[in-house]
Amino acid sequence: MLKKIFILIALVFFSDHIFGQEKNNDFYVTKGKGFEFHFFDDAYELQIDFRGQFRATYLHDEFPFFGEDFTEESTNFKINRARIKIGGHVYKSYYKFYLEQDIVGGNLLDFRVMIEKYSFLKLKVGQWKARYSRERMISSGNQQDVDRSIINSVFTIDRQQGVSLYGNLNNEGPANFNYWASVFSGTGRGGTSNDKNTLMYLLRLQWNPNGEILKFSGSDVENHQKLISSVAIAGVTNTSRYTQFSIAGGGQLPGFDEGVDGQYKVDQFLFETAFKYRGLSWQQELHYKNIDDRVNLEQTTLIGNYFQIGYFFYNAFSKFPKPLEIFARQAYYNPNTDISGNNNYEYTVGCNWFFKGHKNKLTFDYSYLQTNSLEAVYSKGNRFRLQWDISVF
Repeated sequence: MLKKIFILIALVFFSDHIFGQEKNNDFYVTKGKGFEFHFFDDAYELQIDFRGQFRATYLHDEFPFFGEDFTEESTNFKINRARIKIGGHVYKSYYKFYLEQDIVGGNLLDFRVMIEKYSFLKLKVGQWKARYSRERMISSGNQQDVDRSIINSVFTIDRQQGVSLYGNLNNEGPANFNYWASVFSGTGRGGTSNDKNTLMYLLRLQWNPNGEILKFSGSDVENHQKLISSVAIAGVTNTSRYTQFSIAGGGQLPGFDEGVDGQYKVDQFLFETAFKYRGLSWQQELHYKNIDDRVNLEQTTLIGNYFQIGYFFYNAFSKFPKPLEIFARQAYYNPNTDISGNNNYEYTVGCNWFFKGHKNKLTFDYSYLQTNSLEAVYSKGNRFRLQWDISVF
């Protein structure tokens, strides 16, 4: 793995020389989605990029799910993420592929193949982040905050293996829609099959009222002069031994025992809004999740919501630094609606300094956290985080 990193670093130092070569029909190199190699009149293309996140935290990095977790305070310096990304197309521009390798954990995160000849009907097979919630779909390198909100780990279905049909019903007016219809194994990253012959089914419908698709990225770094927005609903149903999914695969939410085959039937839904306009950005998600424990004959309903807003104040005050964005977020979730006053809260404010858009940025945030754990222990605390996120190419 170190050899690969040294090769990538060498490419950075010699990139100016490479890009200075005269373009010909057989081979040339450009900078676009990383380091792009083009072959045979663009019949083949290979993209390579490397991204790292370097983070310092004080008191808490992740959300303390239990009250006693607030006593475990520490200062951490770590390489939070380090990824190698490889993509491109073969033979035709619409026969695409993409893979992403986690250097820190050593895991293959994404490997997918796509056929995208028609905008209204596309096909994807492999492993990837399921197109469910906007917050999770946004790459960690394109996020507005240091990391995702406290509700992400509770409601995400994360990476799954399967097949998906998706597309855009293109219209320049308000009749512009996207859809994703997917079938997955339902057991998370690396899970090739489910138990009891069950599968995970997902449907996401997204309305683009302004006739243009809002990209999955945070912050209005493009400074859109025309309002661009989206409204989406999505639903998932799955029966497995898991109540939660993360980058590690399937697991359990706090309060749930390690499952057996077919123990948990999980149905969840979301309503989502987002927009960007002249440096102002907004995103919001409302979640519902019902867990039917078919072994203990118990049902648990979870709800959650978050909203996040950011603004480049340069648009209103010319003396304000142009690369500086200020943002704020509020999130909460209730792990069991049958228990009153059981909400968990996050209040976050922060700022970004963009050196080169999301390719090179420095992010600082402060969070005030409140948890009312399953043991009815109420606790609160503070969190400070500083992160540098950079892509090599």
